[in-house]
Amino acid sequence: MSNKKTNGADVIGYCSLRFPVANLKKSVDFYCDVLGFALISADYSFGEAHVGLKSGNGPGIFLMETRPEEVTPLKFAFPRSFFITNGSGHVTMVELLTNDLLALHERMKQAGVHVDKEPEFTNDFGYFTFFDPDGHYIRAVEEKGAYLQ
Repeated sequence: MSNKKTNGADVIGYCSLRFPVANLKKSVDFYCDVLGFALISADYSFGEAHVGLKSGNGPGIFLMETRPEEVTPLKFAFPRSFFITNGSGHVTMVELLTNDLLALHERMKQAGVHVDKEPEFTNDFGYFTFFDPDGHYIRAVEEKGAYLQ
């Protein structure tokens, strides 16, 4: 922790996430129909849609239709953001909280979603990882005490 004096300007929250997508309609369908987000707004002629949690909590996700040639991949493009600490590989990802991990997993399998790791459970939580239609790496989590019995 720094002892420097600051001017009081702090990051106080998240306002949104932005994901480049190849097919806006396909991505909107995935986030709304498979993951259960609500469509807040969409301008298909502009190439952007805003989805968010049905509860209104948390930041929304802006899906931005982007041609592949407009996206510069990282050197390690699979998974999209990969880093190593203490000799172990890690992935930067979005984590989504669910109230029924196994039911969400089943719905995603039925929709043909690429599930990377099948559901795993610890004493505190359960999770599985998957890729959205554009290869964004996402983890679904169910926390013990919140929903997990």
